[in-house]
Amino acid sequence: MIYLHETIEIRGDGARPYMAAVLERARYSEENKVSRLVCTWQVIGSTSRWPRVVNLWEIDGWGHWAQSLARQFDPSLQDTHLRPWWSAMVRYRRGGFDRILAPAAFCPTRSDILAREVRGWVTEQQIYVLPPGSLPQFFEEVEFVLRPLFQLRSISLVGAYSVPMRPGEALILWSAPDFASLCHWWEEREAVEGWRAWQQRLSRWKARQRVSWLVPFAGTILSPQREAR
Repeated sequence: MIYLHETIEIRGDGARPYMAAVLERARYSEENKVSRLVCTWQVIGSTSRWPRVVNLWEIDGWGHWAQSLARQFDPSLQDTHLRPWWSAMVRYRRGGFDRILAPAAFCPTRSDILAREVRGWVTEQQIYVLPPGSLPQFFEEVEFVLRPLFQLRSISLVGAYSVPMRPGEALILWSAPDFASLCHWWEEREAVEGWRAWQQRLSRWKARQRVSWLVPFAGTILSPQREAR
């Protein structure tokens, strides 16, 4: 399994209609075994650059990804649904940045998220840049140190990935049931011994970190409004 992570720069107030179009595209993609949408989120502007949308797609490995690329760029194999969809989306977006992600061994799949019925009003996205060679130890610490700290506060791990084409980069996603839970964690975390120990490890690794908060779109599997259309 691999994942496609998209950060989309949005024009004006186009975030909601763009996310609605992504959800509609996802239904087609899943029916035709192209990819499966994990979530489409709106970035909370007070936590990162805005307006932005983040999409996460699940793909059945590199061979499946090769087929997706062929449907985009090989004229004889092109997905006839995709080109007009892309053209129509120009009214809402103005560029972006994508990552291919490789899941850590403990990373939940889309099916796992559904089976565990993980839903929340806000997702924290953490992007780390670490020295080459430190990712195995980093992910071990995420699994056995950081995840228990969040679980105690009902904040669920929904993604843990390395970025194969950007060595030393990792992306972690946490789903909180509500805004109060996540805000309370940020308010209290400096007094939590386990969190202070985690920060010391990051300092030893000379890790750089960027955090943004994301709101899942209604109808996606992480949204409390999962059944909305």
